[in-house]
Amino acid sequence: MNHYILGIQSYANPDSGACIIKFNRTSKPEYIAISEERLLRKKYPYTFPIHSILYCMEYFNLKKIKDIDFIVSDWIRIKKWNRSAPAYNYQMFDYIKEKLNFDKKKIFQISHHLAHAASTYYTSNFKKSSILIIDGNGSDVETNSYFMGENYKIKFLENYKYLGIGSAYSSVTNHILNFGTGGEGKTMGLAPYGKLNKKIKINFSLKGIETDFAKFMLRMPYSDVLNQINDKFRVNPIRHKVLKANKRNILKKNIYRDWAYAIQNASEKVMIHLGNDIYKKTKCSNVCLAGGVALNCVGNEKLFKSSKFKDIFIFPACSDSGIPFGLALWGYYNIAKEKKKIIFNNAYTGKEYLKKDILLLLNKFHIKYKKVTNKKIAEYISQGKIVGHFNGSSEYGPRALGNRSILADARDPKMRDYINNKIKHREIFRPFAPAILEEKSNDYFDINFSPFMLRVSKCKKKELIPSAIHVDSTARVQTVNPKQNKKFYDIIKQFYILTGVPVVLNTSFNDAGEPLVETPLDAIICFLKTKIDYLIIDNFCIDSSKISVNKKKKLLKDLKNLRIKEISFKEKESLKIITRNFKVSEFKRKVNKENKIAISYVLNRTLKKIKSFFESINHNENILIVGANDHTNVLIKLIGKKNFNKNIDYIEYKFNDIYTSKKKINIFKEIKEIKKINNKKYHKIFISSFQHMNKIKNILQNLKGILFFPYDNSSRSIIDYYFIKKYKGKYPLFSKKLF
Repeated sequence: MNHYILGIQSYANPDSGACIIKFNRTSKPEYIAISEERLLRKKYPYTFPIHSILYCMEYFNLKKIKDIDFIVSDWIRIKKWNRSAPAYNYQMFDYIKEKLNFDKKKIFQISHHLAHAASTYYTSNFKKSSILIIDGNGSDVETNSYFMGENYKIKFLENYKYLGIGSAYSSVTNHILNFGTGGEGKTMGLAPYGKLNKKIKINFSLKGIETDFAKFMLRMPYSDVLNQINDKFRVNPIRHKVLKANKRNILKKNIYRDWAYAIQNASEKVMIHLGNDIYKKTKCSNVCLAGGVALNCVGNEKLFKSSKFKDIFIFPACSDSGIPFGLALWGYYNIAKEKKKIIFNNAYTGKEYLKKDILLLLNKFHIKYKKVTNKKIAEYISQGKIVGHFNGSSEYGPRALGNRSILADARDPKMRDYINNKIKHREIFRPFAPAILEEKSNDYFDINFSPFMLRVSKCKKKELIPSAIHVDSTARVQTVNPKQNKKFYDIIKQFYILTGVPVVLNTSFNDAGEPLVETPLDAIICFLKTKIDYLIIDNFCIDSSKISVNKKKKLLKDLKNLRIKEISFKEKESLKIITRNFKVSEFKRKVNKENKIAISYVLNRTLKKIKSFFESINHNENILIVGANDHTNVLIKLIGKKNFNKNIDYIEYKFNDIYTSKKKINIFKEIKEIKKINNKKYHKIFISSFQHMNKIKNILQNLKGILFFPYDNSSRSIIDYYFIKKYKGKYPLFSKKLF
């Protein structure tokens, strides 16, 4: 009897998707995994993965969602299925979860970082390994996590919350460089154009697992329902005022290049530190990496080369796109208690498209084609032609690894700029990758094995492949062997025979702003939109020069219409299969109601807790307030001077939460030495800070039995509350004085 595990994320994030693992007693386990954006044809969709679930179910010929034995999901703020993120705006994602036609008792939830850990450890083939997760944020706003994997068990060691290099990198990417969602790769590409600039200060401190960026930026969370109501309610996490870049000045003004350099430099230092720290604590010679920061291939290599680790593994979908796979794997080994090993040899987790269906599409639209050999494809590339290569199963994660790739001749020094400008329509500073025969990698790079394009090396022969080498003489290397991808390997081998160079330029098969192509239909549309010379689907070749301009326009229109119809049909079909009593009208009614609850959860809940705390104080009790000057002044404004007990002492923390200026606090007796607090003197201690709450908690950890801190992972500060109430959305948050 076959059994099935479905892995899906529990909240609306930009990288949603699905994975199903099929297993039984006799045969080898099988899996299928896909990201929602590939099927929806929209980058970073923040939608429930209805298309991905249907795609995976169809692969295994499952007709009902109840055919799945159990679902494994993560959680983001509270460990529960519905409204796991109660401070977020209510979306269709939430409604579909409520209407999911599945026994909720068969839904298991694990932490976001444990899902990352499962994705990289279980696919690594290491029996024993340190597991380092460096992320933007996960469950309970975790940023860094340490795990130990041994004999298919994953043990949690420790984590750090609220501040980290992931959120710092994203903040510079969004709020200074203005690259938008998912633009961290652009920042990494821009960094080598910059240099050390003494005017730019990204202050942080490193201690064990703690990567404290509190002097540079505000702590998380930054995202909640208020962001959707008024853009002025959004938090700009960077403490210092910096003008945002735009497309016209991003390369012209050195300051922006230098910002990219600075945050990349910080990330490398943090990654090296965390790598060394986890090694000290585990003494294990292997390390597995995952989390969004593990896409930083430059940092990965520096972490490895600067540590005592002997081997490293990075999951190809190490960002949140790989979470569904990690969830399903964790369920397979820990819920199903299966012992058969799941073999992960390559990143091609999608389904293959049948030749008969490809031919049906080509013939239906009267698209002329011819069959070509791998040698012929290599000849096209050697002649300076751009080839769109579509073959077999699609890659999992953001990197094109030969099956959904645009291929070109790296020997041509003009090729990089041409592809960026005329094919990909993207920033000129974006680099491409060299795909190299694995056995020749050491001739060109200091890397033996890098199948997922997640390691970087200086090039020894950059003059031979200038268009695949970045401005700093490095490259994000993809090594290719015949076991990993026989056809792609043979194309590179034929190119090597023709040219003496075992490298082709490889970049993702998509236009700017679009996801990687998934289907033959996607490939043809992208081909017709760009100046790609040849499209190879399987071994069928379409020559762009044989299609007139008018024919291209008509084909594009017809094919796009067909795709829209197909996506719409799949959406309706999926909702029928996976939901029960689904009604758009009911969803619309729920939005207003749930968003009001979310607003109160974010803003009012904390103030109620604070008021309740001070109202409950007995007049005979001695109270201590420890906190920031600006936060405590807002506290006094909101509670009212007359409502405070006379037996309250106050210790001012050295840093403010938000504002630079300080206003003298006279209503409490001020104590100077925080370390001299006598736990016998005070009955309760109130931590009056949002930004520095954890720091203060750590200083007073021996007094934790009497500490009160009003904030959790879904709160806004009372400074936010007071600013919003005072200025009513007329000005950006914190842009005006409060006193």
